[in-house]
Amino acid sequence: MATEAAVHGTDELTALVHRAWAEALGHDEFTDDDHFFDVGGHSLGAVQVVRQIGTALGRRLQVRLLLRNPTVRGLAAALAAPAVDAPAESGEAGA
Repeated sequence: MATEAAVHGTDELTALVHRAWAEALGHDEFTDDDHFFDVGGHSLGAVQVVRQIGTALGRRLQVRLLLRNPTVRGLAAALAAPAVDAPAESGEAGA
């Protein structure tokens, strides 16, 4: 299975994450190393970001991916890694 970096390229993933953040935040006044919640992000915005990226990539992503990787650079790197969206167990608590 090809990684997202192989299919989309790391720069393309970074641009995708940046666009999703800008739309959810309503501005693009942040760097690739700023923390999502420090630049105006909130829980509903996080859901919007993950949904938009997942739709663009044709994958179902968990919000915890953004929570664990709260920068544009970190989230793009996590998306580029293999198996970041392994299906969750149906009885799993939280997310």
